[in-house]
Amino acid sequence: MKIKLYILFVSCFTMLFSISCSSDDAGETMDSVYMPSDVNNSIRQDEDFLEFVSAKLRINEEVFNSLEKNRLNELVKGDDYKINFVKREGDFIQINLSYSGGCQNHSFELIWDGKVYIDDPCHMNFILLHDGNNDDCEAYITETITINLDALVGNVSYKNDCSYYIFSTYNSNKNADAIVRGMN
Repeated sequence: MKIKLYILFVSCFTMLFSISCSSDDAGETMDSVYMPSDVNNSIRQDEDFLEFVSAKLRINEEVFNSLEKNRLNELVKGDDYKINFVKREGDFIQINLSYSGGCQNHSFELIWDGKVYIDDPCHMNFILLHDGNNDDCEAYITETITINLDALVGNVSYKNDCSYYIFSTYNSNKNADAIVRGMN
């Protein structure tokens, strides 16, 4: 009986997930998302096994500037991860990423300095920080974290006009790890 309930649950979840990920009516395509070409070549989208987790959101110029300075000077903060792909669906950015671990709960925090750069192209810079809670296990975890843009930047006019530049604390160059283009 438990096996039948489990199969029913998994079937319903898979069906709901595939319907909710359909882009027929959304009018959005992966064209609104930019990843550097060397990253695009290694993307593996295995949507049957995606787990969605919300990232903690923080707007703090001082913390952002400290992380940015350390990042550019190769002074790493947080635990390593790899961004596989990103996409935007309405007011949500989904970041699919991978990291090693498996024995502890991992958390992610997206930090914004609160600045909107209106020069062309309009954009905002974010640093994605990973806390692996000292997880020494070696499984390779892949999951998708979601960023609620309404909760982060509010319902402002530039939310759909500007791009979102996402940097890892392990990236010491000026190019973002991922860029989510504006919808307009």
